[in-house]
Amino acid sequence: MWYNKDTKDKDSLKHQKGIDTMANKVTKKDNFNALRALALAAENADLVAFIDHELELLAKKSANRSSKPTVRQAENAEIKAQIVSVMETGKAYRCAEIKAMIDALAQGEGTQRTARLCNDLVSEGSLVKSIDKKVVYFALAE
Repeated sequence: MWYNKDTKDKDSLKHQKGIDTMANKVTKKDNFNALRALALAAENADLVAFIDHELELLAKKSANRSSKPTVRQAENAEIKAQIVSVMETGKAYRCAEIKAMIDALAQGEGTQRTARLCNDLVSEGSLVKSIDKKVVYFALAE
């Protein structure tokens, strides 16, 4: 933890490195809005048109970024549906057992991906997680 040498209170959030970096960061959109206000005050129509165009491009870029899932996200959603469909009600499964039942998971990676997908399904409410003697089991939620 970083702190100021002159400060006696080392646990203060005020003196920790990186706490308020995003809160005070000025974004590109904020800068363009400030420039637009200055251009409007100066009555410069060409500059206002340019800034409006740049703001539209920023809005378009952010809309494209958040609307479409990646290839891996789409693949994971399909695998999650397979996990729920393969499992039987009232039976608990380990990650290795689930991995063996699904072809897409049986190849390549270890059980880490299966565990992550099962934990996602637990947070969605589709599965229930239980631990017995340090072994994690997943079952369908009833």
